Amino acid sequence: MLTELDDLLTHQTFDTHDRVFMDDPRWTERFIIEVHDPAGAMLMHTGLGIYPNTGYMDGFAVVWQGGEQRNLRVGRTLARDRWRLGAGPLAFEIIDPMRSWTMSCEPGGHGFSFDLRFDRRTAPYQMPTQRIERDGFLLVGYSHFVQAGTYSGWIEIDGRRYDCTGWAGERDRSWGVRPASARVRRGLHTWLPMQWDDLSIWVWTHEDERGHQDGLCGAIRPVAAPGEEPATPIPVVAYEHDLELELIGPHRVLAGGRLRISGADGHVHEVDVEPLPPLMSLIGGGYGGKDAQGTPKGELFVEHERWSTDPGVFARIPHSILERSCRFTRADGAVGYGEFELCIGRHDRLGFGEVS
Repeated sequence: MLTELDDLLTHQTFDTHDRVFMDDPRWTERFIIEVHDPAGAMLMHTGLGIYPNTGYMDGFAVVWQGGEQRNLRVGRTLARDRWRLGAGPLAFEIIDPMRSWTMSCEPGGHGFSFDLRFDRRTAPYQMPTQRIERDGFLLVGYSHFVQAGTYSGWIEIDGRRYDCTGWAGERDRSWGVRPASARVRRGLHTWLPMQWDDLSIWVWTHEDERGHQDGLCGAIRPVAAPGEEPATPIPVVAYEHDLELELIGPHRVLAGGRLRISGADGHVHEVDVEPLPPLMSLIGGGYGGKDAQGTPKGELFVEHERWSTDPGVFARIPHSILERSCRFTRADGAVGYGEFELCIGRHDRLGFGEVS
């Protein structure tokens, strides 16, 4: 079927843009954008994905403020307006590829709204394509790139408006196939964007259940001055951690720690990690659960709820990927902010058993 995308000079096969090279229903084009308050009073994750083989688009926004996590999940069937990135109250627009995006959410029963613009502060950095097969089945086949930026605009939560001008954050762009939950049953997963005034560091790592690091990718990225082209990112070649963790129900929650990150230029960045109050579970954004990402949910789908993140309530939320706002202090005294995405399953070295 022809769509407006087919008017762009971007074809690489004989097919139209609504077709992909494999018929796996999990195939998706996705993006995720995180926004955090440097003061540690608010954290937001939002994003959207297109599933061409099922003819569906879905998105989410998850917001923490005042000890509550507010979840919004939306979806719609794909028609000829595939380039319209949004469903229900959520909308996104690519203003200038690799440079500027906008995102908005209309108010409603979900308790928040926003109108934001993301402008790059670093060059994009591509992660090598991951491919994992299990018993002949393609479990993961995924490509990513990440990019740090600064925000302008606002987020309003239950009538309180936050001016986000000058806040820094990260966006993640990906395509391919993966499990809907993306959680870790065995081992440790880290996705770590850190933002300082002069520097942005991003690290992904995975450890197996014995604590052996079997995956590492990252970049040390100088921040560009306004109007200047970003410098070339420096690859991360080594990452070590000494994490403090606490148990809240099935969740292994970050409580502090120290990091040692080595760049290909020989420079070593030692970073102290101080958790801030925002803590949230991405299952609220459709990373698993009954309304998992990629599951067609009707012509127009909008669903929302609130959770307390008080430990007694949070303990009842299923095991999933966790996001925690943090303050990051380098050895030279520079203080930055960001978030620590963590998911830990069975991990013998850390003393954690199986999770359900």
